[in-house]
Amino acid sequence: MSHQTPIPPGDHPEQAVFSITAALFQAFPDRAVILCTADPAATRTLLGPAVPSRVMLLQVTDLTADLGPLVHWGEGLAIDLLMADPAPQLRLLYRCTEVLDRHPVRVTIALLPGAALAVKLLVSLGFSVRLAGHQTTPEVIAEIREALAGYLHNSTVAQPVEPFHSLLLTFLHDTPLDLWSLLERDQAEVLILNDHGEAVPDQGPACLTTWCERLLTVGAECRDCLWLAPCGAYFKWLRTDYDCSGMTALFAELRAGLAAFDASRA
Repeated sequence: MSHQTPIPPGDHPEQAVFSITAALFQAFPDRAVILCTADPAATRTLLGPAVPSRVMLLQVTDLTADLGPLVHWGEGLAIDLLMADPAPQLRLLYRCTEVLDRHPVRVTIALLPGAALAVKLLVSLGFSVRLAGHQTTPEVIAEIREALAGYLHNSTVAQPVEPFHSLLLTFLHDTPLDLWSLLERDQAEVLILNDHGEAVPDQGPACLTTWCERLLTVGAECRDCLWLAPCGAYFKWLRTDYDCSGMTALFAELRAGLAAFDASRA
């Protein structure tokens, strides 16, 4: 399985990668960047015939955009397609396959209704997938569990589905990794900036250590949670009173899936 992320999960760079709109590209000439654009053609014109090496990832924020300009430009550039509303956007996924032959492509799916069906379709088309979000409804959690079951038990899956893929590797090799890093929300690794070049306030805690210590101090259920290390209290952002038991149960299912695999090999 390939893995398309701008920086390896858990690998703290000397400077955070800036996630910015394409219009801000020239404002940070010395930074590695993730460029976010709704218009790939305009971004190609802005960057020129060769993609600068400091562009780690191009995130297309509008699935209705013309992806044609990316087919014969910047071959090998990692592309992230943002699926902001899975249910009504399912029909748009087929037209996105044109960039797969020239680029490693990941589709980031928001935790909203339709996520499970989107995952199923995307992996059948050969896309890498990332489920992204913090706090969602019980109905969507049920969809995420369905997607996890498909990932664990469908032998035809050939691309990573995150965060399942990296969490399995974490459990397998007993390596430290949390969802903040894995889902590119750790500000020490990726810093999301708004149109004015200022840090977006709701992307996550400025300091993850302080965030976890705060929750443990106020007595959140994180104190007795078996999955605090890989979770990092990710599902307590933004509302600390959110019932995250449905989400943390996924960690147990991943562990069980790994144990079943080991047993089958034995």
